[in-house]
Amino acid sequence: MIGRLTSRRAILITLVCIISVFSVALFITINVSPWFISHPGSLQVSRNGINSDYRRLLAYLELPGSRLVLEQMPLTAAARGHFADVKRYLLLNELVMVVSTSAACILLQKEKRRQQLWQLLSPLAWGMSILAVILTMMLVDFPSLFITSHYWLFAKMDWVLNPRVDPIILLMPLSFFTELFIVWVSLVFFFLAVLWGYLHFATGLTKFRL
Repeated sequence: MIGRLTSRRAILITLVCIISVFSVALFITINVSPWFISHPGSLQVSRNGINSDYRRLLAYLELPGSRLVLEQMPLTAAARGHFADVKRYLLLNELVMVVSTSAACILLQKEKRRQQLWQLLSPLAWGMSILAVILTMMLVDFPSLFITSHYWLFAKMDWVLNPRVDPIILLMPLSFFTELFIVWVSLVFFFLAVLWGYLHFATGLTKFRL
């Protein structure tokens, strides 16, 4: 007997899928960020040196137990403290990514066997519509959002780095974060579109078999 998927369960599964999409998109965005860093002429470091130090920073941020050691640019205690805070958030995202993606795959496979995937189409459509409005508004006012989010996420003010003593901040101007936000939003809607297509395809196969 095929059990009917309740509206509450459909919404819950959709939310798990959206959380998975958010975290996977963020993970990918972080790892393509080297393509977007600035190479300011005022920084007396070669392009290769800048790229190497940025990759070392990424390795520190994404790998548990790693130490922050840069070869070309100095770091103050405040900068190290801020990057330690960022590291905790990124490691949390990696944990959420693994858990939510695993849960989403299991739940989708279960509903596929129960031939109830079609009931996810409506909440997913609503979710994509709401996200389109919210993320567009965030993008329009991104500079203000960026500053406000730092006040929310970081209790200390060590995220305000002085480029004279922490020149690594010159690699990451506001335009850098704006471009990464656009990449993240693009990936979010790409993966949601893939999910939408999968649900339509699987639903069509189910109807064909019936």
